[in-house]
Amino acid sequence: MNMSSTYEDLVVVPTNAVEPTEAEVTEVTEADVTESTEAEVTEPAPAENSSSAAARLLEIAARNADQLLTEAQTEAEEMKASARDEADEVLTEARTEAERVRSELEQSRKEANDEIARLRETEQAHRDLMREHLHEVLAKVEATAIV
Repeated sequence: MNMSSTYEDLVVVPTNAVEPTEAEVTEVTEADVTESTEAEVTEPAPAENSSSAAARLLEIAARNADQLLTEAQTEAEEMKASARDEADEVLTEARTEAERVRSELEQSRKEANDEIARLRETEQAHRDLMREHLHEVLAKVEATAIV
């Protein structure tokens, strides 16, 4: 078996044949033809007519299209998986950041409440001192007023 067949060796183009459009036939390289037809192709038959050559070309094009579709679907699945992983990572980071901020706010609130409690104690201590001082002054005024 001769494996050095080329695309031109496999296809006989009739002189009155209409060239397929780019949308109808996917680009077929020599490597693609060799790979996809290795198991099936022996030496091209000299009696091969143009319709069988066209059918063979369409078969190769269909196989190539199926392969490209499979590759595209695989790549799409990989992209979706990658996007899901990235979204999960972003979500995890956002949750971690939210928890950090919540913790900081809770700490700030605790500190503010502690400061308020300290200020209330100071207020009460000053009120008590003022009351004591005013009682002393009042006692002195009453003592001097009676004399």
